[in-house]
Amino acid sequence: MAQVTMAPWAQAEEVLADGAVSFTCSRDSDQWPWLTLDPHDPAVIQTINFWASYQAGQARGNWEPGQWTALTFLEWETGKPGCGHATHGVEDIFEREGKQTYRLTFFDDAGALVARMSGTGVVFRNRDFEGWRAEEKERLAGERSTSPFGFASAESVGAASEQGSLLAEFEGPDARATSGLITPENGLAPANPYLSGSGDHVNATHLAEVVRQFDTLLRGGDKRLPKRGEMRFSHYVELGVPITVSLREGTDAVTSIEAEVRQGGRLCTTARFDY
Repeated sequence: MAQVTMAPWAQAEEVLADGAVSFTCSRDSDQWPWLTLDPHDPAVIQTINFWASYQAGQARGNWEPGQWTALTFLEWETGKPGCGHATHGVEDIFEREGKQTYRLTFFDDAGALVARMSGTGVVFRNRDFEGWRAEEKERLAGERSTSPFGFASAESVGAASEQGSLLAEFEGPDARATSGLITPENGLAPANPYLSGSGDHVNATHLAEVVRQFDTLLRGGDKRLPKRGEMRFSHYVELGVPITVSLREGTDAVTSIEAEVRQGGRLCTTARFDY
């Protein structure tokens, strides 16, 4: 993600003596329509992760003008059901397996835990990011969808809006894989006010929603939200290019789901949601 110029959802308040950063969060659901979703929705988790981690890094002076970053791993656990949306929190840094890892803890207005998450990423310091991205987009240009895509109904995937379906229906009752497509028309505001991103590529918020919709589709339209989740991002996913989402072999799809997202024959994202 490049540096953003719009008013942020999370606002860093103070860099503490131990290096942690405290922050507050907007409650304006007109500006941030996803605040009308459940605070434990995976799309919400990924969205608040971006804003809070970005603002904390900015408060520490970590970002340079024009610099791009990419999330490579995120794991999270949610607070108790019924909590409110995050109104404040703190980010701290620790080392895990030799990698610097950030940790975000979010609380609601009553002080209840909303979610706790930790993640790692990369910063593109010495790469012509825009040039490299142009080459990647060109590589997949021939696979861009040019004919109408047959999306599953919003009800069958539990989408929050009529145009919010990102996946196709399964081709048979025993199918455990389906195709998907994310475009500005179903993945970005104003067409879909509940999802957001850079507009350069498919973002982590979209991929979290893809896996959540995939689980709902498997369950015949019965939407559920995970108590814990883990996602790994190994390659960028392009807007307008079809993806394949499949259930990992050995997953019971009852207490948990493990899914893989591929594009252009390449594994891009893996995810595990625990219920």
